[in-house]
Amino acid sequence: MKLKKLLDSLTELTDADQKVQLDKYKQIKKTLNELKKKCKELEEKVGKETDEERIKELKSKQKIIAIQRRKGLELLKELKQLKKAS
Repeated sequence: MKLKKLLDSLTELTDADQKVQLDKYKQIKKTLNELKKKCKELEEKVGKETDEERIKELKSKQKIIAIQRRKGLELLKELKQLKKAS
């Protein structure tokens, strides 16, 4: 294969990879926003709830969401840095 063809194929592969990363970035961002809304809903439910067991259950769910959001935010930062580097 000639150099031009090799460079063209490399460019296509790189662009495809960037498109996949961009799609992944958008999907993660959308999911993080949904998790944020869910966390706020749980916070409201905790404020209205009187049963101690139910409150513990809701706070447990809230804690899980917070941990997952944190992981997602870290991944989002990494993807953002990769996007800037390329």
